[in-house]
Amino acid sequence: MNARLLVVPLALVLLMGSGPAVAEQSKDGGELGLQIGAFLPDDDLTGEPRTLESLEPTFGFRGDHFFAPRWGWFVDALYGSASVQGTDADQYTARVGFEVLSAPHGDDYQTFFSFGGGWTMVDTGPTNFDRALVSLGLGQRFGYSGNSIWRWELRGDHTVTDDGLGGEDLTTAYALFGLSWGMPSRSRDTDRDGVADRKDDCPGTPAGARVDARGCPVDSDRDGVADGIDACPGTAEGTKVDAKGCPVDEDGDGVTDDRDACPGTPAGTKVDAKGCPVDSDGDGVTDDRDACPDTPAGARVDSKGCPIDSDGDGVFDGIDRCPATPVYAHVDAKGCPLDGDGDGVPDGIDRCPTTAAGVTVNPDGCPKAAPLFQEKRDTLVLEGVYFETAKAVLTENSKTVLEIVARSLADWPEVRVEIGGHTDARGSDKYNLDLSQRRAEAVRAYLIERGVAADRLTAQGYGESKPIADNGTEAGRTKNRRVELKRR
Repeated sequence: MNARLLVVPLALVLLMGSGPAVAEQSKDGGELGLQIGAFLPDDDLTGEPRTLESLEPTFGFRGDHFFAPRWGWFVDALYGSASVQGTDADQYTARVGFEVLSAPHGDDYQTFFSFGGGWTMVDTGPTNFDRALVSLGLGQRFGYSGNSIWRWELRGDHTVTDDGLGGEDLTTAYALFGLSWGMPSRSRDTDRDGVADRKDDCPGTPAGARVDARGCPVDSDRDGVADGIDACPGTAEGTKVDAKGCPVDEDGDGVTDDRDACPGTPAGTKVDAKGCPVDSDGDGVTDDRDACPDTPAGARVDSKGCPIDSDGDGVFDGIDRCPATPVYAHVDAKGCPLDGDGDGVPDGIDRCPTTAAGVTVNPDGCPKAAPLFQEKRDTLVLEGVYFETAKAVLTENSKTVLEIVARSLADWPEVRVEIGGHTDARGSDKYNLDLSQRRAEAVRAYLIERGVAADRLTAQGYGESKPIADNGTEAGRTKNRRVELKRR
């Protein structure tokens, strides 16, 4: 056959392949297309051994329909011309059969296997004959642009009847190249959303999603997950959701982010209904940081949530109504000191806890010593304080009296005194003045030794200058030899 026979089908193939894409490659329905290629006639037909030089051009058309994702049926027809013992003979072949695809129809690339049967006719001019045949093929198909599909196929046809040619079997090999375009089914619903592909504006809808009349997913709560797939269809608008359409809980506290008022809660923290850490004892320190989770209501706490007890009385600040209780004082439930004898010194630090009512006491709760000076009297003669003759040395009995003075001064710390030394008239004035001074200083020194502050005591010798009795009698002179305390 002259190669010019291929000009028309080849031009149509090129025109189809270069045309604009008008639709997505068909994923169902059928296809129509043209084929061109070459065939190798049987040597019983040509009378010559088969070689590559025996190849003859062929062209034709084909159509198919895919009734399952990997299955389709086809019909095709080819025309070619071969030299039969020096004479050109036209060969017409038509067949019908099935194709099995390696991937679902509509994928961009598949390998396919074809099988079927058909009819072939050979016309030499004077004579012609026709035979039934069976056919097997292997090839590949590629999505090109829009609805275009390129394909190639290697195929073999074998006759199964014996009309003409002395009954010799004929086997013909084909190498075919073709271009088809899709024809979608009017009722096919590839994504199974209930809307036919020809009306479906959203042909890739996920399985299970509810769609509108145009085949596009419905998302009632506008969370980006279609109804039907959305496990939480009532999500508030703007809420961040997971792949199932349910609100996200990024901090894993069991309260979703849309309701979580404390979204950064550390893992494992016990939270309330708002997602905020719980403060079980209401002390202002959340349980995840509270080292003392059972603090009584109202107690002040430190940064670790432990109660503060500033005065150490066992009653926490905030509950303690007497927060400055002295150390070791016994307190009641409110933190206030107990004072069993009512002397103003709390039990626990009261060394004399049974003091009679009305008695003035020291800070230790024991009764104060009697004051040295009675009301409106500023001078006191220390009866029983004596010195060795002509000396400033206290007698032992005198020290007993001075112990009483020291205790009184200790209990009445506000009292300051002058210690005055006095003599009788015997001896010179100078001698008596010096002796009285030394005796006054001896008394001062003893009181300081017993704990009286030095700045509270002064010593002054008066000699014989201030008698209080007649120096002419022994009784008078005894009275004049005295030590006086005078309030300053």
